[in-house]
Amino acid sequence: MFKYIISLFFFITCDHSKSQTETFTKYRLNKPSNVWEMPKKLVEISGISILDFPEILSVNDEEGKLYAYNLNTKEVEDSYKFGKDGDYEDLAIHGNIVYVLKSNGTIYQIKDFKKKPKVEKYKTFLSEKYDTEGLYFDEKNNRLLIACKEEVEIDGDDKNVIYEFDLQTHTLNKTPVYTISKDDFKFDNKKHDFAPSGLAMHPKTNTLFVISSVGKLMVEMNTNGEILNKYTLDYPHFIQPEGIFFTENGDLYISNEGKKDRGNILKFDYIE
Repeated sequence: MFKYIISLFFFITCDHSKSQTETFTKYRLNKPSNVWEMPKKLVEISGISILDFPEILSVNDEEGKLYAYNLNTKEVEDSYKFGKDGDYEDLAIHGNIVYVLKSNGTIYQIKDFKKKPKVEKYKTFLSEKYDTEGLYFDEKNNRLLIACKEEVEIDGDDKNVIYEFDLQTHTLNKTPVYTISKDDFKFDNKKHDFAPSGLAMHPKTNTLFVISSVGKLMVEMNTNGEILNKYTLDYPHFIQPEGIFFTENGDLYISNEGKKDRGNILKFDYIE
């Protein structure tokens, strides 16, 4: 049994029986370097992605609308309608194409969203019961990664799953590309709930980070799906962590949907 360490920078647990690989990604998750409080129109902020940094693109999970927010001016600079009101959970950007994920597994492909949006919908075998929440564009493999909040039974065990959507064939692989077992969240003499709400690849370590509003946790996985690190997000500034992205230098940004208070975006500096 390995000891679980609370460091100056973050709470982290490593299971070395699963992998010999260690990463040295460090974030002061208890102390963001910057906080942006969202305007009322983005109290339901869900997914976030880089548009033209410091301009980012976000989606409100109740409206079929994209919002361009400038981190420098702290203003919503524009909005773009792409569909009817609905439960939109995350977005990903590839060039002039924006992909938006709905909770029922439908993917919206939006071209030229700034001018005259051309929208195509791709329905998948997923449905509302899967509660799809996380979306990430994997440039290396030309695919979208889709994380489901609800667990799926695989070989008799309930697991969190991440599927891959092939952007060339516009099809969703029925076999999950990554799975996360409940056993991975039995640590420190307690069981911790985990239900993915956002995901992003780290540009420095090429590891996948998955956040969960449920249980306020974040895991780091290698490309083989092995969990390398577990981080707690159990701090007051994490109201309801929903969206995540990294800048090229490794800085971490996490968006939080508001409850009684407004939503926010938090920045955590990467410490090498």
